[in-house]
Amino acid sequence: MSRALLIAGFLLPLALFGQQERLPLTGVLLQDATGEPLGFATAVAYGATDSTIVANATTADDGSFTLNMPPGAYYLVVQFLGYDNLTVPDVNVAAGGGPVDLGTLRMGQSGVALETVEVTTERSQLVMKLDKRVFNVGKDLTGAGNTAADILNNVPSVNVDPEGNISLRGSNGVRILVDGKPSAMLNSGDLDAMRRMQGDIIESVEVITNPSARYEAEGEAGIINIILKKDKQRGINGSFGATVGYPENFGASYSLNYRRNRFNLFSNFGLSYQRSPGGGSSEQRFFNPDGSLRARYDSETDQNRGGIGGNFQLGTDWFINDRNQLTGSLLYRRSSDNNTALVTYRDYAADGERLATTVRDTEEESGNENLEASLAYKRTFADNEEHVWTVDAQYILDDDLELSDITQRSTDRSDPLLQRASNTEYETNLLLQTDYVHPFRDSLKLEGGLRSTFRTVRNAFSVEEQGLGGEFAVLPAFDDELNYTENIGAAYLIGSGEWGAIGVQLGLRGELSDVRAALLKSGVNNEQYYFNLFPSASVSYQVSEVDQLQLSYSRRLSRPYFRLLLPFSNFNNPRNNSVGNPTLRPEYTDSYEAGLLRYLSRGSVLASLYYRYTTGVIQRLILPSDDGTTIQYPVNLGTRNAYGVELNVNYELLDWWRLTTDLNVYTAKLSGSYEGTDYSADITSWNGRLNNVVDVTDRLQAQITFDYNAPQNTTQGRELATYALDVGASHDVLDGKGTLTLSGRDLFNTRVQRTIVDQANYRSTSDFQWRQARQVVLSFVYRLNQATPKAVR
Repeated sequence: MSRALLIAGFLLPLALFGQQERLPLTGVLLQDATGEPLGFATAVAYGATDSTIVANATTADDGSFTLNMPPGAYYLVVQFLGYDNLTVPDVNVAAGGGPVDLGTLRMGQSGVALETVEVTTERSQLVMKLDKRVFNVGKDLTGAGNTAADILNNVPSVNVDPEGNISLRGSNGVRILVDGKPSAMLNSGDLDAMRRMQGDIIESVEVITNPSARYEAEGEAGIINIILKKDKQRGINGSFGATVGYPENFGASYSLNYRRNRFNLFSNFGLSYQRSPGGGSSEQRFFNPDGSLRARYDSETDQNRGGIGGNFQLGTDWFINDRNQLTGSLLYRRSSDNNTALVTYRDYAADGERLATTVRDTEEESGNENLEASLAYKRTFADNEEHVWTVDAQYILDDDLELSDITQRSTDRSDPLLQRASNTEYETNLLLQTDYVHPFRDSLKLEGGLRSTFRTVRNAFSVEEQGLGGEFAVLPAFDDELNYTENIGAAYLIGSGEWGAIGVQLGLRGELSDVRAALLKSGVNNEQYYFNLFPSASVSYQVSEVDQLQLSYSRRLSRPYFRLLLPFSNFNNPRNNSVGNPTLRPEYTDSYEAGLLRYLSRGSVLASLYYRYTTGVIQRLILPSDDGTTIQYPVNLGTRNAYGVELNVNYELLDWWRLTTDLNVYTAKLSGSYEGTDYSADITSWNGRLNNVVDVTDRLQAQITFDYNAPQNTTQGRELATYALDVGASHDVLDGKGTLTLSGRDLFNTRVQRTIVDQANYRSTSDFQWRQARQVVLSFVYRLNQATPKAVR
């Protein structure tokens, strides 16, 4: 915090000294006939004497706009397709005066008939801002008809590995929200959760790399906010979709809105059936203290996962009057999967002789039900549209069940070994939150809020094995029940202001955490009760009309999700089992970031430099045992110093060719030990994505995306490179009301996780895919009273 304040205090006088005084010119643009806000209109300020362009801005979704103006006399021209130009004369900005507020401006629709003329303007796939990046899903052709995991993997700065783990700028400590609120299904640590969420209901994805104190402190790498589709146009509008793909991928969806008078009804629905093969191979070697080979085995995994899943959302916005709004929604998800896994082990002696072959066949039935209800109230005050008070409440129920039947046959055993495993999870989550924003006339703003969350998770796991008499008996080492409660109270206060080209924001958040994890059968308890302060600071400097610089700081934490606390959650591969650690504690991160955003005539460039210092780093270690098996065990290892530079470019090379690229280069030094073994590591790597969109004709569009993740060292070895090529093409049909999209993801099936572990007493090489990444999908979308996603008519 002190470093960020010193930087801000150093830059502020320098910037003020070299910058001509500029004052904000603000206003709100509305449709004259309906009073609805007009977003994406252009406001241009001209000099009164020579009509030169001094500044320009685009109105936000709520119709508001701000231009930073030097003192002088001007006139303002506002333009929007289909509306008469609006001219505001005699705009005077006085030297030494305060901000100039034009108040509410109204535009009337043009009387010119537009039926014979169609003008289209491209909606940017990636909207870059200093505090976040907004990825408009509707423009991503390679994501059409796919899941939320597929879509996230195409978002710049975000990576979804072959096992389903989500990372941001190379770090796994990322918080995932839906419409700005937590979702039980996406934050439970379930790797299949993102694949059960249909991508057709997603409107956009926001990536916030250095959140302010306004946001919950969870997620040391940042926040990914998934925005679901909802439209507020008058009348009835929406879209219907259908999907067919290979491997098995069939789905249907709709997104509908009905707006009349003071009510807006909205509904989303998605139903899909997906099955996909996966698997991999590995070689495990165990060594004696003198370096001689003690045991060796190879394994091959062949699995098939998937099933049917669906989601349904129903909600309404009630515009009580011009200043009060109430929104309620209900979201229900359900899935039923049948997963199979066939694991073959081949055991060898030290001299290479094969000792035995073991085949382990697992049939798993899993089901998930998730219900989320939310209610939100918004009060806007008459003195200023930014003077807002909101109250939010959310309640979540989540129920998950996994039942497995396991048959194991071996050449060194005459009878098959029969086992049964069950894993049940039940979660409740209550969120209560209120926020208040109070702007002042001199560009100052004060905001604060209160938040409470009450979360309870009950998880029971057991394994039974058939004895000689044919009766199943519970294995005591694999039988326990976790009771996890997480109650968090938070309050925050943020002050911000603008002085000419300088903007400053300072915030402080306090969180009181009461976290308890108890294993009811083994009697292990972990109770954590702590209070933390999380400061944040941001300084922005408007270098010119097209250049903006920002420095930011925040302190955050990552609590271990409950599956990392559970001793056992899966018994498909007992030779390499993932187990939890009930004694885990949170990891804390101080994050610093500098960003320079430049708008070009045909695009924009964002360059970011970041540094993160983390204590209590949670790291999964692979620990070998004397019986020739391993476990993956999470521990609080030590500290991590991470540095990185990221470049995002969004540019229109030609009228028909647009390019988006993301390059992230980072290095990290991890220091720490566990049980006397040093697991320190120096990690340097990079990843990048190149996306090309080409307009072949007015109605035919093609997209090619290539992404690459370079190899990197780990605490125990090395992860090898992964890369993938995605292609897609869309064609508008039915007079623009429908769109056919054909996409191919990972055409060469190269998105495979390949890992090397190299320790003194254990070495392994492995490659694995949770599911096959290569797939071909054909989707069709029909729009009801909507323009195509890429056009405003």
